[in-house]
Amino acid sequence: MKRKVSEFAYGFVLTHELVGTHGWLRVSESESIVRRGVGGAKRAKVEPRRGHPIFIQFKASDYLKRRNAGESKLVGLPYFRFTIHRKTQSQQQELLMGLEKKGQLVFYATPKIHEAVNLNSAFFDRQIVAGSLFVPPSEIGELPDNENYRVVFSGRHDRVYLCPGGRQLAGAVPGEEFAAKIQELVAQRQPEQLDEAFYLHLATDMLSLVSPNRRIFDELSRGKLAMSAATFADYLAKTLFDAELLIIPQGTASTD
Repeated sequence: MKRKVSEFAYGFVLTHELVGTHGWLRVSESESIVRRGVGGAKRAKVEPRRGHPIFIQFKASDYLKRRNAGESKLVGLPYFRFTIHRKTQSQQQELLMGLEKKGQLVFYATPKIHEAVNLNSAFFDRQIVAGSLFVPPSEIGELPDNENYRVVFSGRHDRVYLCPGGRQLAGAVPGEEFAAKIQELVAQRQPEQLDEAFYLHLATDMLSLVSPNRRIFDELSRGKLAMSAATFADYLAKTLFDAELLIIPQGTASTD
């Protein structure tokens, strides 16, 4: 088993491609802009943009090529997999599904690339999205026990499985089809006005998913007073969900 592409490196290059090449926005780029005149006086406030928030949770993938690799009978050799940690170890799957139930776009993203040199080539050729797999947490579903589950897939075909059990994940999205899938999803939604009220509502939704843990809820709620609503929402996405919050601007759904 080899892992030569780190989660941090993969998250950086994927985000860079979605933002720099395909027109998506970081939260900080989506906020309203205040124009200032001579001496710093406020002149005019630009109307807030409209768009669709999306949460991306990066997963480093293991690369397996030995004949005794357990899931090879499902996808052949070599293959990739990433782990969904058991419930007693992490609530991430439950929290991400909670976001989906509140109507948010949420995906795990993982590379079909295992060598750093190949990641570099894909980055320079703008092929990181195409060389990725995207899986909605709802496709994995509720974890029935406290085992570590694994999403298993190949770089040579599109079949994806959840192990143990070998259930096929028909809703997993190959990178080559991600643009069309995003277009399909946002076509069914009204774009949000990306103003302070929107980001405050998004932050409140995220906080509500941890509200049973009163200590965490109270501590994080202090952030409403310490930063802008957009920054607070971005902060919660990273700290609570370990996810990157990005914005698909209205009219820029495509990633091709």
